Amino acid sequence: MVKKKIRNAVKKEIKKHPKRSTLTIILLFTLAIAFVGALNQQNWVSILFIIVISFLIFLPMTIGKVSHIEIPIQLEIFSVLFIYATLFLGELKNYYAKFTWWDTVLHTASGLAFGIIGFIILYVMYKSEKIKTSPKTIAIFTFAFALAIGALWEIVEFIIDSNLGSISNGVSMQGSLKDTMWDLIVDSIGGLFSAVMGYLYLKKDSGVVIKHMTKEFKKGNPRLFKTKGNKIKKGHN
Repeated sequence: MVKKKIRNAVKKEIKKHPKRSTLTIILLFTLAIAFVGALNQQNWVSILFIIVISFLIFLPMTIGKVSHIEIPIQLEIFSVLFIYATLFLGELKNYYAKFTWWDTVLHTASGLAFGIIGFIILYVMYKSEKIKTSPKTIAIFTFAFALAIGALWEIVEFIIDSNLGSISNGVSMQGSLKDTMWDLIVDSIGGLFSAVMGYLYLKKDSGVVIKHMTKEFKKGNPRLFKTKGNKIKKGHN
């Protein structure tokens, strides 16, 4: 009975989000291969790391389910790829050392993505009349949010290096102080781009990526945009 419910739930999820489901299956397959290899080598730290990554891949979907928030599929896919590229390819497969640009690309992309998330958070509060603010303030918050998450990630990298540094042949994720500062700089570039796009969206209904992402979020979560009068506020549909 339980197996049947799980099987039906999986089929329903695959049918609803085929792209995300296909990507997740492919990534889990590569993790399974790495798990077998680590098991044969009796590399227990790598085995633990692979198990943690496997659970983290389901984190974006789990957050959406628990919070009853429909996360834009593009944002979910990015989150899954970011976790995989950072922890599995970057740390476990040593891509940080093999490709000098790997860390820079990931930090720039994460700054952009977390900026979009920061924008959506404040945008929801603004459109539902929970706060009174201006496009300029929302843009500043977008930038600050992206930079704050970037700084938090540097702390995570430090913790991983301090406790699990040996899993990537002794190569540090964080590197030197110079490397850390460059990570924060490219984080800020990605966050600044999101802030500018968010400002343009609020002022001129443009903004490339953030316009599409915000519309997708509104479409999937109309209840979050209800005002005090229980009506969805018009504008930027």
